[in-house]
Amino acid sequence: MLRHICIVAFLLPIAIQCFSQGPCQAKPGDTTVVVPLNSNSMEPACEPSRIRVSDRTSVAIKVVNVSPVEVCVASSKPPTVTTVTNPLESIINTITAYKSFDFESAKPAHDLALHSLHSLYGTPPEGKPKEKTPDELARDLFYELADEVFPAAMKAADKQNAWQALYKEDTDELTKYIAADYRGPLYKKFDPDNDAELATVQSHTRFPPISINAGDATNPPSEVDYAPLQALIDEMKALQPRLITACTTPDAAGKTAGSCDPVILAKTAELIDQANAIMLVLQDNLKSLQTAQAAIVASVAVLHKIKVDFNARVNAKIVEVAPIVVPGGTDTILVQTIHLGTDYGATDAGTISCSTDTSPAIPTTDTINYAILYQNVPALTASAGLLITFLEKRIIGSTQKLDADGTTVDNVFAITDSARASVFPMAFVNYRIAPPILRTWWGQPNSELVISHNVSAGIGVNSNTGTNQPEFFGGYAIGFSRVLIHAGVHYGRTEKLGGGFSLGKVPPGFTGTTAPIDWSYHPAFAIGFSVRIAPF
Repeated sequence: MLRHICIVAFLLPIAIQCFSQGPCQAKPGDTTVVVPLNSNSMEPACEPSRIRVSDRTSVAIKVVNVSPVEVCVASSKPPTVTTVTNPLESIINTITAYKSFDFESAKPAHDLALHSLHSLYGTPPEGKPKEKTPDELARDLFYELADEVFPAAMKAADKQNAWQALYKEDTDELTKYIAADYRGPLYKKFDPDNDAELATVQSHTRFPPISINAGDATNPPSEVDYAPLQALIDEMKALQPRLITACTTPDAAGKTAGSCDPVILAKTAELIDQANAIMLVLQDNLKSLQTAQAAIVASVAVLHKIKVDFNARVNAKIVEVAPIVVPGGTDTILVQTIHLGTDYGATDAGTISCSTDTSPAIPTTDTINYAILYQNVPALTASAGLLITFLEKRIIGSTQKLDADGTTVDNVFAITDSARASVFPMAFVNYRIAPPILRTWWGQPNSELVISHNVSAGIGVNSNTGTNQPEFFGGYAIGFSRVLIHAGVHYGRTEKLGGGFSLGKVPPGFTGTTAPIDWSYHPAFAIGFSVRIAPF
């Protein structure tokens, strides 16, 4: 889909333009590079090409299709990332640490304990009920309270189990929500404060109501859930001294109840201790549930903060809503513009990294590399290369040759070496006389081609003439980036026979070993090729 999306330039003053080079490539002379992000992928659509801009020019990299939950930053140095604990990770770790508990196997043990007490205290005979003493009434009340402990505990435990499952569902829902794809036109789906998918999760973040029905299973867990159990334990503890006194204090007839089995007292204490242990389990579970609820509340708050931060970035124009053309109409996407610091005569190679808004340690994309060459197209340059001159080469010397009758060998002045053209090294100075033309190399859309028009002057030593005297060039040069092609006039030195002599026979009486030579400068058409050496 990204390949078919073009930003509507006239709707956005700093709009991203679709051009023939494709994403991540800038036209020569442009100062903006577009980097699209793929949906549901950490790999960007492409890597930015290296661009050259003039010194002190502001360069912007536009990251297209960013998500509301991520922020992209550029750094020319390795970024130092602060480790931040992901709230959702904290929720998962908390839930996995929950304690498991079950009360189904406790009731038979309770029934056994009550059976032991009834067998020790005795059960009323069939028939007309016997009038009970106050101690027996206290004993029966203790039994009734003990019978209510486990139903009250089970009610609180069932609620805790239900909310444990709800909090797990909330965690899954939050994880799924924040991990959803919000890139491209899907960014509008991110609205945690008003999203119907999070309505249930939002309702579970309320504080427990302070009312008579606060222990209802539909309300979040709280200490109120096990208040009935605490009341039973308190009443059982109040009756325990009465049962102990009944076994140790003499009655009106002077008889003591000391003949009762001491196991009765132990079973009484066991039931109370068992009820206390159940209370501790419920309290520990409540702490875990409260921790889970606090983590969910924190995660919901994080989502709200991400939304607030995103709105702030939009208001500050760090992130912009850009119109796009899609099949069947138009839509909008998010674009984050990263402005790079200006530089002079340097190559700034750095990276762009995107991460979640609240957790910089969690990347959302692979590292995006970029390189910016800050360099003006120079007006004055120096280059070095070769000059092909069409100035005729002539070397004059003395040689031997037969005379006309073929019998005598004579010394004569003659051209001993010649060439219609020659090549020799030359250094050039070039001055640009027109604005540069910026293109790209043929078949290399990532490489900038700078075409320049220059006047050129050169100096060199033509070793072909056998001397170390300078020769000169003047003319025009067309530059293709750092390569220049020269065309103009070569002012070179040529030989002619001096001393009044002429080519042919050496006059009688000439005693020199070499021919007398005169030098003079002459113009000739020349073509040169050079490579810029300064500024590099």
